[in-house]
This record gives sequence, structure tokens and C-alpha cells, in this order.
Amino acid sequence: MPNKYRLWLVLTLLVAFAAGLLGGIFSERDFFHPRKHDRTRRDAPKPPDLEQMARELGLSPDQKESIRQIFESNDGKFKELYTEMHKRLSAIRTEIKDQIDAVLTPEQKQKLDSIIAQHQDKGKKESEKKSRNPERERSPEKPKGEVK
Repeated sequence: MPNKYRLWLVLTLLVAFAAGLLGGIFSERDFFHPRKHDRTRRDAPKPPDLEQMARELGLSPDQKESIRQIFESNDGKFKELYTEMHKRLSAIRTEIKDQIDAVLTPEQKQKLDSIIAQHQDKGKKESEKKSRNPERERSPEKPKGEVK
């Protein structure tokens, strides 16, 4: 009789462990990193490209060419905005890093620099992986300001 209770106890503990493991995996994915997983969802809507827009709106060739020129003429504005944002974010990051360094010991600063370097390496690897993804390549006939 005691062996029967031990078996039930072991099975109950295994089920509880499995439920905890699955709960941990899904809660980590859905609650702690939801944005990361939202970006990789295949069913997420994508903005239409010019060809799709032309089909759906029934654009004439002249309208399509006008819209293509609008995309091309505004491409510089997007690049300028991106550059400005990048500079401002870099300045803010530098300011924060300097404030944090003022609080840390030299050993802690060294560890922080190592952590930052690892994070930057990881980001570079991820961006290289994305740039090698053929799905993300832009076809040559599409203007630069257009999203695929």
C-alpha cells in the first residue's frame, strides 16, 4: 500500500513540475518578452508595397509613377530624421553611461563595459543575420522609401 502512495506522489510531482515548466516557458515568452515575439509573428500585417497599393486602389500608370516619385522625394527626409534620432539617442546613452560610471567602482565599470560590449556584439550578429535574410531584401524596381 505505501508503494502505491509513493507512485501517486511521484506522478503528482512530475505533473506539477511539467506544468510549472510549461507555465514558465509561456509566461516568459508572453509576459517578459512580448515585443520580441510580436515582431516575429508571421500573421502580423505588413504595410502594402507600391504594387499592392496600385492593385487595390486601381491606380493608373501615371498615378503609380507619381506615388513612386513621392516615395523617392521623401526618402531623404526619412534618412535625415533617422540620423538625427540616432545622434540624439547616442548622446542620451553617453550621458546615462557617464552618470552610471560616476556611481560604480573601477572593477564594476570594467564589468559594465564588458556587458555592453557583449550586448553590442549580439546586436551586430542579429543585424547581420537579418541582412542575410533574402525575404527582407528590396527588389531593385522599388523606390527606397517604400516598404516591402
